[in-house]
Amino acid sequence: MSSKLTKSCSILLTALLAVSVAGCQSSNNSNDSAKSPAANSNDPAWKEAQTTPYTPYPETVTYSIGQVASNFSALAGTPYEKDNATDNVWTRYFKEKLNVQNKVAFEANDGTDYNQKVSMAIVGGTIPDIMVVPDLSTLQQLYENDLIADMTDAYNQCASDQIKEIYDSYKGRVLDTARFDGKLMALPTTEISHGPGVLWLRKDWMDKLGLADPKTMEDVENIITQFVEKDPGGNGAGNTVGLVVDNENTAGVSGGQYELNNIFTLYGAFPKQWMDDGSGKAVYGSVQPEMKPALAKLADMYKKGLIDRQFAVRTADDRKALLTSGKSGSFMDNWWGSWTVADSIKLNPKAKWASYVAPQSEDGSVTMFTGNPSSSYLVVRKGFEHPEAAIKIASLQFDYQRYQEKDEAVLKKFEDYASLNVGGSPIAINIDYYDAFYRNVGIMEEALKTGDSSKLLTSNDRNAYRSYKKYLDNVKNGEKLDSNGWAGYTSSITTANLVKNSKIKEVNPVFFGTTPSMALKWPTLTKMELEMFLKIITGEQSPDAFDSFVSSWKKTGGDTITDEVNKEITSK
Repeated sequence: MSSKLTKSCSILLTALLAVSVAGCQSSNNSNDSAKSPAANSNDPAWKEAQTTPYTPYPETVTYSIGQVASNFSALAGTPYEKDNATDNVWTRYFKEKLNVQNKVAFEANDGTDYNQKVSMAIVGGTIPDIMVVPDLSTLQQLYENDLIADMTDAYNQCASDQIKEIYDSYKGRVLDTARFDGKLMALPTTEISHGPGVLWLRKDWMDKLGLADPKTMEDVENIITQFVEKDPGGNGAGNTVGLVVDNENTAGVSGGQYELNNIFTLYGAFPKQWMDDGSGKAVYGSVQPEMKPALAKLADMYKKGLIDRQFAVRTADDRKALLTSGKSGSFMDNWWGSWTVADSIKLNPKAKWASYVAPQSEDGSVTMFTGNPSSSYLVVRKGFEHPEAAIKIASLQFDYQRYQEKDEAVLKKFEDYASLNVGGSPIAINIDYYDAFYRNVGIMEEALKTGDSSKLLTSNDRNAYRSYKKYLDNVKNGEKLDSNGWAGYTSSITTANLVKNSKIKEVNPVFFGTTPSMALKWPTLTKMELEMFLKIITGEQSPDAFDSFVSSWKKTGGDTITDEVNKEITSK
């Protein structure tokens, strides 16, 4: 969800939430969700349903929900063409397994439209029984105004063991964001690890020039120098472009494409991140002293042509075209970077890309900063009779259906939906292991080696298996490669293994939210920061200009925002 939208949502709520509390409470008292006459009795069936993950309710529990719209029109001409928001593969599955039924309180497209509906529902006093809120600030405001249910007991009793194991893989970083005064007030979305930055190079060019795999920064610079000067791609003298770099996010986004995070972290610099300074105080990485030598190194690389000389004016399409057309043979991405250059395999079947966790520090490690572990939250309206229903549905969706469902006919229906890019579930969050992208790589490799896919855990894994198997068969038989099969195998097997077996040091930023002053001051500060990046790297200003940027940043609101960030951290 976009940061601008998140800020807008927070501003609207801050201004209007207080006056809406009475309306919300009034609406809650008259909420027309289905009541369960035996739910509060000592009926053993009800008690078991309310305290276990998968036991169905004795009577249908209806819940109102704010939903992200699904593209059901894509089901035209299929056996599911009459499916809709309340009657589809997912809702029927929930009804069959748990005896719950959704009722749409509001529905909107993901992103701006949905977030506006959330704001309107809160301000208008029409909070549904269950909904996803887009950010921590909204969650905190709902808690402070006593509008959402404490989900501590529901989680402890009704979250499946595997759901708890998944959250535990984040070592508290996810669930803790949703805890207030020791109470769990929401079920957070999880954001899996993006892994470290990965350097992608044209391996066929390296082989042609007799270049060894890179490890150090010196190795990386040497390879790109050889690419640019010796023209292994046959572009003509002076026409091969250096490292492809993003001009809007040159660094600072976990998992960002065309970013130079690995180079900055070599110097202990963490641009755009709120970091612990070692004393428990948050500081903004982009204004710390470690940034200056990192920028000086990039300015030197640019001057030598090792960074695309036109990167400051390239569009996203331009950047991709440089790689797919063979004008450049180097860029930084993440483990999924093979998908960025999959089209180059179509244009030139002889093109070979390889991934490297580089540049490495002297001890052979790469330092990465982690991303926001949770960007949205599933909440339950205070007063809803069955807050545990949200936990039960999430456990069914992200554990049972994904890992335990064995009925192939049932799984086929979900695969049909996925093949048409149709969602359908009322619960628009995701819950997955922190190390999901390489967690089961060994199981997949064994399946590909033996031809026995029975141990693959999910329907997605089984679909991937078929694609990877076809790719490997194409390679074995000398046949034309399917670019999607190559990209999938290279990212999820080759590069996932590479990351899994590399020496990675993780650093966790301490703040991902917004503060009151950010609404007015952050756009100006962000613009100043971007201009500083571009001007120093391209040589328009010397690295010494960093010092004056820091001074201006502090005076223009940076110090105020830093104080607010530290107050937020302390209050949480």
